[in-house]
Amino acid sequence: MSLKSFISAIILYLCFDFAHQQESYENEIVKRVTPVDKDWDFLIFTQNWPGSVCKVWTHKKPHHHCVYPNQKDSWTVHGIWPTKAGTKGPFNCNATWLFDPEEVRPIETELEQAWTNVEKETELYNLWAHEWNKHGTCAAMIEPLNGQLKYFSKGIEFLKQYHMTDILNAASIMPSDVKETNAEDINNAVVSKLGIRPVIECIFEDGVQYLLELRICFGKQLNLIECAGEKEVNGLLTNCNVSKGIMYPTQMAPPKRYLVQLHKFVNWLQWFTL
Repeated sequence: MSLKSFISAIILYLCFDFAHQQESYENEIVKRVTPVDKDWDFLIFTQNWPGSVCKVWTHKKPHHHCVYPNQKDSWTVHGIWPTKAGTKGPFNCNATWLFDPEEVRPIETELEQAWTNVEKETELYNLWAHEWNKHGTCAAMIEPLNGQLKYFSKGIEFLKQYHMTDILNAASIMPSDVKETNAEDINNAVVSKLGIRPVIECIFEDGVQYLLELRICFGKQLNLIECAGEKEVNGLLTNCNVSKGIMYPTQMAPPKRYLVQLHKFVNWLQWFTL
């Protein structure tokens, strides 16, 4: 290859490489400025079980503590989540419309009981701010949810109308730290009352599965519908292992580590002095 041909080849390569880099840069800019796809098909109303939420929170760090609603053994709201079928989200539909505590001041006392932030070491408004900023700003596309007071009030209303505490109690499914329940019985309890299958969410801690959340879905007219696009196992919408029992734990604060150690020491002492 002559020197002239070699130089020409180098120039062509550099031009191609620059064009490729420019195209990649422009594509990245387009990604950044493309508006969030705010369209959604249905709402997921999620209730969580504070006893299991507490297990997750205290498992992260032993010094964590939990806050429970005043009503004993009561399910609470996690969120109202706009969802497009087959996907997750949309999320964060309006970055300028941030949560404002003053907007929910008229219902704050109710929210503390119905939409409880179980994680004591976090700020009171953390959960509500997260839910509004991520989900509420997207739910606001329909009139019944187009404001912070409306969004959180609707969560309280849904909880009263579809309270999983009442639905499970009616089927004799009660919290217990000894007796297990199962996904089929939970599903049947909800179907018998609401006529739709719930989404049953479990968490797994130290080889045990715990009931964490129950979810039901609504159309844009706020009519009950079956949740679409969920994992189905043996006719149940669940991530739980349906071949195993599920713990539905009581809402008791976990014992302090030093109390656990003291209990072990007393047991050892009793054994040692036999």
